[in-house]
Amino acid sequence: MTSKKHAPFLPALTGIRALCVFFIFFKHFNPFSVNSILYAVTHQFFSFLSFFFVLSGFLITYRYFSTATLKRSTIADYLVNRMSRVFPILILLISATFFLKWISEDAHTPSLIKSYVYNITLLKGFSSEYYLTGIGPSWSMSVEELFYLIAPLIFLWVKKAGGLIRFVLCMYALGVLFTLGFQLFPVDGFFSGFHFTFLTTFFGRAFEFACGIYLAYVVQGRFNNSLKYIPVPTLLGSLWVIAAIALQYIISKIYQTENGLDTWWGLVVNNLMLPVGIMIFFYGLIHESTWLKSVLSTRWMLRMGNATYSFYLLHTSFVAGWIALYIHHSVWVIFICMILISLLFHAIIEQPAAHYIRKWWRRRSNLPHTSGRDH
Repeated sequence: MTSKKHAPFLPALTGIRALCVFFIFFKHFNPFSVNSILYAVTHQFFSFLSFFFVLSGFLITYRYFSTATLKRSTIADYLVNRMSRVFPILILLISATFFLKWISEDAHTPSLIKSYVYNITLLKGFSSEYYLTGIGPSWSMSVEELFYLIAPLIFLWVKKAGGLIRFVLCMYALGVLFTLGFQLFPVDGFFSGFHFTFLTTFFGRAFEFACGIYLAYVVQGRFNNSLKYIPVPTLLGSLWVIAAIALQYIISKIYQTENGLDTWWGLVVNNLMLPVGIMIFFYGLIHESTWLKSVLSTRWMLRMGNATYSFYLLHTSFVAGWIALYIHHSVWVIFICMILISLLFHAIIEQPAAHYIRKWWRRRSNLPHTSGRDH
């Protein structure tokens, strides 16, 4: 494992996070007429979550693992860096959300406490009954955090491209076993069905992270660069992503569902086809000089990209409800307000909290200061 200071900063990969979280916002707050094609297509923007999973696989590999190690100090430093970014505001916002529910007249205390525990521990991401409780989109943090926890073991295991394939197949097999086990002994909707497992848990989303890991190994020169033979990768990757979203729309129409992901065919497109296009697109952002790369690398996109996590948690929370209630119910007004609030929240709460925890950890462990941006 290596410190992030040895990994050059890739600004466009920070800016793309802002663009993707905006697409996800409009999936949740669809501004178009219900019967229009634009409404149906926008409803497929759930798939932009795949960008974050591929990006996490890439960045964790690129920034922290030039050599795999299980030394206690480096593993602890890595985990503190990751957890300090995720948990302070997650705990704050989830606690505030459940406090507001608790003081409401219809709050049922026993079920509320159980839901709070599942939310605060991120166990809710494994339960079809609880994964959308609290701050709904935070279920995806269960996927991310499990990857963070097992990443050191992955890098000890994966030495060649074939190792990545075996890793993904192993995760799929574990997902099947967990689902079978909980179907025999059901508990609160945990691993309640195969579609749920492959849509919502890390065991079904492992290929997306594997694509990011593969890209990082290629960039680091640890795998043969098969991506260099792809012409105009930024354009080709963009077209691949557009084609995947279009397929999701077509699938939703054929099966008469709101989201293509509600079907197994949509899940295949999202979990297997789309990540390959995202990987190619990221490769283009790293190696090509394009207008899109320039736009994504602007100061505003970098600021918004760094505030993406705050935006992601806040945009379906009580904050968005308050904006609609006390300011204006227009989707566009809510969108602009959420951008401003998330930038402010990142600057005065998220970033200082993470900095304080890391500073405390360095003092406690007598670790040298490591500078660098947080992608």
